[in-house]
Amino acid sequence: MKLKFDYLILSGILMFFAVEHPAYAAQGAMPLSLKQCIALALQNNIDVLLARAHAQEAQGQKMSENADLLPQIDAVASQQRTWWENIGALGFSGFGNIGPFNTFNASIMVSQRILDLSALAHAQAGRIKWKSSQLEIELASQQVILATSLAYIQVLGYEEELDSSYEDVRLAQHFLSLSEHQLDAGLASAVDVARDRTHLAQQKARQVELRLNVVRSQLELKRLIKLPLAQPIDLTDMLNNWKYDYLDVDKAIAQARQDRMEILVAHADSDYSLAELNASKREYLPKIDVTGSWGETGQTPDKDDSHAANALVSISLPLWDSGKIAGDIKENAGLNDEEKIKSDDTDWKVEEDVRLALETLVSTRAQVDAEKEVGDLAQRELNLAQDRFTAGLGDNIQVINAQVSLADARDKYAQTLAQYDQAQLNYFAALGEARQFNLSVNAQGRELI
Repeated sequence: MKLKFDYLILSGILMFFAVEHPAYAAQGAMPLSLKQCIALALQNNIDVLLARAHAQEAQGQKMSENADLLPQIDAVASQQRTWWENIGALGFSGFGNIGPFNTFNASIMVSQRILDLSALAHAQAGRIKWKSSQLEIELASQQVILATSLAYIQVLGYEEELDSSYEDVRLAQHFLSLSEHQLDAGLASAVDVARDRTHLAQQKARQVELRLNVVRSQLELKRLIKLPLAQPIDLTDMLNNWKYDYLDVDKAIAQARQDRMEILVAHADSDYSLAELNASKREYLPKIDVTGSWGETGQTPDKDDSHAANALVSISLPLWDSGKIAGDIKENAGLNDEEKIKSDDTDWKVEEDVRLALETLVSTRAQVDAEKEVGDLAQRELNLAQDRFTAGLGDNIQVINAQVSLADARDKYAQTLAQYDQAQLNYFAALGEARQFNLSVNAQGRELI
């Protein structure tokens, strides 16, 4: 019962605001173009922010992997106190324990790995991972642009329907006045007047529903761009039905395979997994390190010390690691196979997107033209029905039916116009050029029924 009461209150409020012509953009509304909405979304969207954080993580990983190939320099200082030491155990016969004594050492140690093919492959993988993270930022950005643009167009479509509803209400009021005039002249019945009043009430109720669609779609858009939900907005761009020259299927697919971020990211991930596989295979190869140190040694820092210097070349080769390297190879081989499968599937998906986008463009373009023609015919039908009713040649059933047909035609035209702009957006997105779509640039004016 309470829900029903709340719904009646909300409907009453919306009906109150829907009485006057499109003042649904409240005072103090923020004007927003599509370009501005996209800028806000890119600045605040969580997917873009996470992609940037992941890129920073990949950069750190790249630096860490490169460090294994660069010299390492350490400063070492130590002071040791030995109370007794059995040097006879070291092979010096005739000596027993000595002590106590001090030992001081301060030196600079430099180490360089001069041969490690596994570390080299890991460093290459780190660079590929960093490149992939940069591509992921652009991929997330394009996905945000697509979602924001679709939401923007949806709001425009609902606002277009709401605009048309004001004209439908005006027509219904006009024909109600005409019926009342015809009743006074004896050319219509009370049933005709009641029928027009019912139709007017239906149009007002429909207007409330359309306004709710506008409010709902605006809230969704504001959530995407992280704008305060209580902030009124006024979209400054508008739908358009401009015809463009599009690439043919083969050229569009070729361009998409070159520019789509999904493909570039998939290929980078596949290259990364291959580099990691090569790195794990090279763990079986020998590693060569050079280490050198120079410093001072003595009993304490404040006494005269003697210089000490040494150099060491070491070669290491794994003989038995209990299957760790083999396990890493097997794991990375599986990951590489997974990335190859994903990359191949992405190629198919991109081609599907392009073909579907082009087919949808053709279909929605035809629908826009057809709905425009339907609207023209519905307007003509209404004019003829009005002439007959004004001349007293029948009741107003034909007039009301014609009004309903015209209202439906206006709604469908607004819907197909929005669908056509969404189809254009999806075409650009399918080519990897979502940034190229801009209503304020593309719009050449809109045709209203």
